[in-house]
Amino acid sequence: MSATTYSTQAEQKPNLVVGLLPFAGVVLFVIAEIVTLVASGTSGFLEASTLNAVLFLIGSSGIGNGIAHLFFGPAIARSIGWQPGPFQFEVGGANLAIGIAGVVGAFYGSDFWLAVIIVDLIFLFMAGGGHIAEIVRKKNFSINNAGPILFLDFLMPAFTLALWIAYTAS
Repeated sequence: MSATTYSTQAEQKPNLVVGLLPFAGVVLFVIAEIVTLVASGTSGFLEASTLNAVLFLIGSSGIGNGIAHLFFGPAIARSIGWQPGPFQFEVGGANLAIGIAGVVGAFYGSDFWLAVIIVDLIFLFMAGGGHIAEIVRKKNFSINNAGPILFLDFLMPAFTLALWIAYTAS
């Protein structure tokens, strides 16, 4: 890693709260699933799980990522192993828009859910692909390039789409 391309390990560590914002949706989803099971049992669980995934895995996660990129862009960029730049504003805006669509769309039914899921899936798969390219081409193993975020880029939208398919097929 060159000094001009990647920052030092100490400079890459964003505030703990900022670093956890992208994971808030996962935590909220798990809590919502537990509450749903306790309150209603398995009756309607697939529908509730799909709604929870759109609301929390897309909605809350998107809003959390948007806040992180828009308000803490330089720290987030460094934690990805990138130099801060205007991409933070664009990525933050896209994340925020997807997150708001997830929160609003959660209450508009399964057809709207699919539209939100597809947009989220394309955006996150493309982001994940970009991270993989950075790993392969530049050996960028920074925590927010090759760490848990990379897996969430693929797993959350694929899981949400799988839930939607299972729900609409039932």
